[in-house]
Amino acid sequence: MIPRGNTHALLIARSFHSYKPCFRVTIRGKRQRSKTKQQGKAQEDYTQLLDNGKVSEVTVNSSIKSAKDIESINKDFLHRTKGLEPNIELKQLSQIKEEFQQRYRDRYIKPSETWYTNSWRSLAKPKISSHNLINSNIQLDAQLKFSNPLEFQPVQLMERPLNVGDLVLLRVRPNELAMCVSLPSSTMDPRYTFVAIDGSMCFATKNRILLRIPHRLPVGVNSLIQPEERYGHLPIGTIKNFSNQTNILPIAARQIITSRYPAQISKLAWRDLPFTTKKLQLLHRSLQDYRGPWQIPFFTLVGLVQRLDLNEALDDKYGATYLANLLGTHQTADNVPISSATFVSTYWAIMQQQESNFWGEIHLNTALLSPISVTVIPLKSRHLYYEQVVGKLEADDYNEINRFVKLVNERKYRDISTLYPSVIQMLKDFAAGNFHNNGIIVTLVSKIFRKIERYKDCDITRDICQDLINEILPNSMSNPLLLNMDLALPASSKLVRSQQKLYDLTNIEDLQRKNSDNSSERYDFGDLKVFCIDSETAHEIDDGVSIENHGTDGLYTLHIHIADPTSMFPESTNYDSEGIITDILNVALERSFTTYLPDVVVPMLPKSICNLSDLGKQGQKTKTISFSVDVKVMSKGDGESLEIMFDSFKIRKGIVSNFPKVTYDDVDRILNTPNDEASPVKKDLESLSMVSNLLRDRRIKNNNAVIFGEGFNKGLVTLNANEEGELTEISFSDQVETLSTVLVSEMMILANTLTGKYFADNKICGVFRCYKQLPLDIIAQEQYDSMITSTKKGLFPQLKDIVKLSSLLNSSFYTGRPFRHEMIGAKQYLTVTSPLRRFPDLINHLQIHRHLQKKPLCFSQVQIDRLIWPIQSRADILKRAGRNSSTYWTLNYLKKLKKLDPEKTYDVMITAVPQNGFVSCVFPDLSFARGTLKLHPSAKHYPMIGDIVKNCKILRIDCLEGMLELETL
Repeated sequence: MIPRGNTHALLIARSFHSYKPCFRVTIRGKRQRSKTKQQGKAQEDYTQLLDNGKVSEVTVNSSIKSAKDIESINKDFLHRTKGLEPNIELKQLSQIKEEFQQRYRDRYIKPSETWYTNSWRSLAKPKISSHNLINSNIQLDAQLKFSNPLEFQPVQLMERPLNVGDLVLLRVRPNELAMCVSLPSSTMDPRYTFVAIDGSMCFATKNRILLRIPHRLPVGVNSLIQPEERYGHLPIGTIKNFSNQTNILPIAARQIITSRYPAQISKLAWRDLPFTTKKLQLLHRSLQDYRGPWQIPFFTLVGLVQRLDLNEALDDKYGATYLANLLGTHQTADNVPISSATFVSTYWAIMQQQESNFWGEIHLNTALLSPISVTVIPLKSRHLYYEQVVGKLEADDYNEINRFVKLVNERKYRDISTLYPSVIQMLKDFAAGNFHNNGIIVTLVSKIFRKIERYKDCDITRDICQDLINEILPNSMSNPLLLNMDLALPASSKLVRSQQKLYDLTNIEDLQRKNSDNSSERYDFGDLKVFCIDSETAHEIDDGVSIENHGTDGLYTLHIHIADPTSMFPESTNYDSEGIITDILNVALERSFTTYLPDVVVPMLPKSICNLSDLGKQGQKTKTISFSVDVKVMSKGDGESLEIMFDSFKIRKGIVSNFPKVTYDDVDRILNTPNDEASPVKKDLESLSMVSNLLRDRRIKNNNAVIFGEGFNKGLVTLNANEEGELTEISFSDQVETLSTVLVSEMMILANTLTGKYFADNKICGVFRCYKQLPLDIIAQEQYDSMITSTKKGLFPQLKDIVKLSSLLNSSFYTGRPFRHEMIGAKQYLTVTSPLRRFPDLINHLQIHRHLQKKPLCFSQVQIDRLIWPIQSRADILKRAGRNSSTYWTLNYLKKLKKLDPEKTYDVMITAVPQNGFVSCVFPDLSFARGTLKLHPSAKHYPMIGDIVKNCKILRIDCLEGMLELETL
C-alpha cells in the first residue's frame, strides 16, 4: 500500500543484506510468480516514486476519503491474512528505513569504529571522525613506518617469513593479489586468512601460495579481522571453524589497508601485461639454449624485464646489439629493486606463454613462498617443433590423429614407431610432465585417447599415456619422470650430455699437477684414527671423525675431517682470480648437488675427482679440511653436561691416513656389545657417542632445537633389480635413529655451526643455511612451544604430532646472510661437510682456502648473493623430483595391490582440515602415499588432523601425477 498524507499504508518486506533501501516481495510458487508479473510494472512505478521522494499524496481509491478509512482497511487486511505467510512481516515504510539504517550502523559503521579505535593503536594514525571512516580516502603518514610494497628487495623474502600484511597470489585466485590478514590459529586448523581486493575472505595453508610480496602493516595495527557482533540481524560475515561464529573485515580496514596496495599493484600489472609479454618474447630468443632447457633466476628475469626498453630492442638497426648488451649485464640485474607490478605481470605473462612452449615450470620455494626460477625452453626443439606437430595433427579435421588411432586400435605398433615419432614424443613429454598450462596439447592427447577403443572410457591421465607408450615401445624407461626436463638427466637433454662428456674426459693428473698445494702447509694427523661412518652403498665418502681423550677434567678434542676436492682447482690457489673460472666447476654449479633418486644417482662432480678425494682408503694419505674444537664433559647431579670451548676452534688444511673400516651397522654393533676389555676403536667410538649425545642435549635445552621421534620418514623406497637386471622391484624401509646416526649427524652439525660462527665473526662471505620459524597466532604458538618443552624433557614428537605440526613448520633455505637456523638451534649455520655432493659446501671450502692463506676471497658478497638463486632452485627441483619419484614407485606398489584385491582397505591418517566432503590423508607406514579421502556424506562428525580413519578403499591412482583417491566405507 501507499503513503497518503502523513499516514502510511503497509508494505510487504523481508530482512535483507543490501545496504541500499529497496522493497522486495519474496516469490513462492507459480501463483506468486504470476502475481508478480502482473503487478511488476505497478510496483516499479511506486518504488520509483518513493525513491525520488516526490510523492506526498496518492489517491488509491476515490471512495477512500480519510486516513481513518485507510487504517480500517489495514486492520482488516492484517486480520484476514494472519498466518497465511508466516515468514512475511508487514511493516511501515518508516520502520523499514529505521531498521535499514540500524543494520547499516551495526554491520558496517560500528565494526569500523571499533577497529579504528581499538585495533589500531597509534598516535600517528590519521585523525578522522568516526562517521567519515568509510570512503574517507585518507593518506597514510610516513610516521606509521609501514612498508611500501610497490617495490621490494628479494632479500626481504629471506629476512621475514609469511606474516600478516604480506601480499600474495593464491592458487584459488591467481589473477588478483590478496593480503594475509590472520595467522594459523591452532594445529587443528593451520590455515591462514586472506582477503581479496573486494573484501571477500578465504582460508588456505601456505602451500596454496604462488607468489609473495613482503609488506608490513602500519605501526599500531594489531588485528584486521574481527568476530562479528550479534545484533539480532542475519550475519554477513564468513564462517571459518564454527557455524555460530562469523568473522568480518571492517570496511574501513579494507579501504585503508587491505585493498589499497593489492588493487594498485594488480591494476598496474594488468596494464603492463601486454608489454611484459612482448619483452619476454624478445628475451626468450636470446636466453634460450638450443642444446637443452635451463633455469634462469626469476628475479634476474624480472630485472631484465624492468630494464628492457621496447623501443630500443625493436629498433631494426641497433635492436640486436642493445639486447646483447643488456643480457651481457643480466648477472647484475638481481641487485636492482624489484617493481611489484613487474614481478606480478612477469608471472602472469610466463603462465600465458607456457602454452606456446617458451617457458617451462615456474619453480616455487616453500620457505620464501615465491618463484625463484623458471625453465627456459629451447626455441627450435620445443616451441617451433610443437608448433609444427600441433599444426600437422589439427590439419584436415584431425586426419593424422585418426590415422594414428586406427593403427593403435589395430595394434600395428611397428608402423606407429616408423610413421609417428612426433606423436610418441608428445606422449612421452606429456607423461613426464613437460607441458605446463598447455590446453592445446591436453586437447590433442584427449582426442587421441577418446578414439582408442580400450581407453575411450578412461580418465585422461599421465598413467594411461605411459601405458600406451609401453604398448608401442615395450622397452621404454620404467620411470617416465626421469625424462622430465627440469631434472636434466642425460636422457632428456643434449646440454647435459655434452656436460657429461666434459666430466668423462677430465684429466685428473693434469688437475693435480697444475694445482697441487704445498703439503708442508698441511697438518699431518699421523696415526689418529679417522672413522668414516657410512652405509655399505655410499657413493661418496666425504667425512670422517676423530676424538682425542686428554684424560683430565673430562677434556676432549673433536676433529671433523672433510674431503678437500677444491685443492685440485685453480680457484683455490690462483689468488688473482675471482669467482668460478673452471669449466668443471661451472657444470658442478649447474648440477649444484648429487642427484639421489630411487632409480638413479648422478654425482655433482666427475667420478674421477670423487674417487681421488674420497676418505676411507686405509694407509693412503688423503687431503682434508679439518675442523677441530675442545669440549669439556662436566658431571652434574642429574647427569652430565657439555661445554664447547669456542676459543679453541681451528680450521686447518690436513692430511689423514688411518681409517678403521666401519659402517653404521658396525658402529651400532660395537656400541651395543658389552666388553670389559674394550679395544682402542671401541673406546674412541664410545667417547664419540657419549659426546654426540651431550651435544644433542645441549642443542635441545639451550637452543630450542627440534628433534623428530619415531614415525618420521617411514616407507622409504628402495629399488632392487629384477631378473632382467632392471631396478623395478620395490621394497620399503623406515628411517631409524641409532647411536651411530646420532654420532655422525651431531658431529656434522657441530662442524657446520662452528664454521658458521667463524665466518660471521671473521666477516667471510659464505653460503649459509637458514630456518626461520613462522609467526603464529597465540594458541598455535603455545602448541608449538609445548612441543619444544616436551622435546627438552626427552619426549620427541611422534608421527601424529608431526602431522599436526607440519603445516606450522617452515622450510630451510640457502642464503648469503648469517641468519639463524632455528630448527637446528644454531645462531649461524654454514654447511662445509659434504663438498663432493653439495656445491654450497664447495663454495665455502674455496673461501676457507683463500682465508687460510690470508689472500683475497674467491667470492665477494655480491657474487655469493648471485649464486644463491641457482643453488636454491636446483635444491628445490631435486627435492621435488625425489619426492615425485618416491611417490611414483609407492603408488605403483599400491596399484599392484589394488589389481590383486580391488576391495582391499587401508587405514589412513588425516593431514588437513576437511573441505567440501574431502580431506587430505597419508598412509602412516608409507610416507609417500599421500592422497585425498572422500568422506561419507552421512558422517555426523568429520575427522580432525592426526586422526586415523579405518577401512578406506582406493578409488583411483595416477602414479605419475601423484594422485591417490580413497573413500570411506
